[in-house]
Amino acid sequence: MLEQGVQDDSADGPPDDSSAQARDTHDERLRRAREGDGSAFSELVRDLQVPLCSYIARMVGNDELGRDLMQETLIRAWTSLPELRADQHFKAWLYRIATNLARSHLRRARLIRWLPWTQAEEGASLKALSIEGPEERVSEADIIRKILLCLSPQYRTCLLLQVVGGFSQRDIALLLGISEKSVGSNVCRAREQFRHSYASLKGDTA
Repeated sequence: MLEQGVQDDSADGPPDDSSAQARDTHDERLRRAREGDGSAFSELVRDLQVPLCSYIARMVGNDELGRDLMQETLIRAWTSLPELRADQHFKAWLYRIATNLARSHLRRARLIRWLPWTQAEEGASLKALSIEGPEERVSEADIIRKILLCLSPQYRTCLLLQVVGGFSQRDIALLLGISEKSVGSNVCRAREQFRHSYASLKGDTA
């Protein structure tokens, strides 16, 4: 399901300067990209494309559309690089572009409603998720996709930024312009609703 492992990077022995070297490499690539070096930009986004595509696809509930929106995200990022401020982190900036594109698509497609999440709406949404017919089978990916689309936009965004994007609560708060407390609350409630919906769809009585 939507779980993320936590790796302990601590190790015995004297510290090295690998982190500083990595930062220098990143900053140099970013500088070259801002000057119009396409290969430097490709290097910057190379390791981000797979998780970014997964994030967008789960936001909009469609893998093919997710790939299309990822390409649009990269195009917009490339053309908007001069607007990137020195105090902005490139990864967070890239995910902000992707988030805005995904939300714009969802609004246009009328897949989400900007209404408070009430108990009545929750019940209606879960009912809509029910599988018609005992013999109909839905893949794990389809179940996850349907559940995510029934989460409120803010819950879904915070949850996916943490689980798929790997951002900390502080980073998510800065990216979305909300408090860390709100991020924590959104993620907690999103996980709770996700587990409840998942158990309902899977027929889990545990």
